[in-house]
Amino acid sequence: MFFALRQSRPRRAAGALFLACTALWLAGCAVFAPQTPEEAVTQRSQERWAAMIAGDFDHAWTYTQPGYRAVVRQRDYVKRFGSAGQPKAVQVNKAECEAERCALRVTLTSKILLPGFRGQEVTVGIDEIWVREDGQWWYYQIL
Repeated sequence: MFFALRQSRPRRAAGALFLACTALWLAGCAVFAPQTPEEAVTQRSQERWAAMIAGDFDHAWTYTQPGYRAVVRQRDYVKRFGSAGQPKAVQVNKAECEAERCALRVTLTSKILLPGFRGQEVTVGIDEIWVREDGQWWYYQIL
C-alpha cells in the first residue's frame, strides 16, 4: 500500500503538469491567432491614444508613419498639440480597411483647460487614417 501511494503522487503531478501545459498551449494559440486589419489598427489606435492621454508624446510619436518620423523629431512632436484641452478617454467606434489603408472613427473626450471653460469636458468624433508600410500599421500624421 505504501508503494502504491508513492507512485500515485508522481502520476498526479505528471497529470497536473500535462493539464497545465495543455491549457498554456491553448491560450497561446488564442494569443497568436492572426488579427484582421481592423483589429490590428483598432488596437494600435487605442495604444497611441493611451500614450496621448498619459501625456507620453514620445511614445505616441512611435505610432506615426516612418516618413513623418523622418521629418518631425520625437522631441518636437508635443509642439504639434495645443494646450486648450487634455484628452481623457477614447473609443474606436468603427474601422474600415482596404489593402494598405484604414479609416477609423474615434470618439474622444477631453477636459477643457481654457480660462472660463476650465474643467468642462467635450466629446468629439475624430477621423483617423492608418496606412500599412512594411507589414505594420502606422498613424497617418499630416505634416
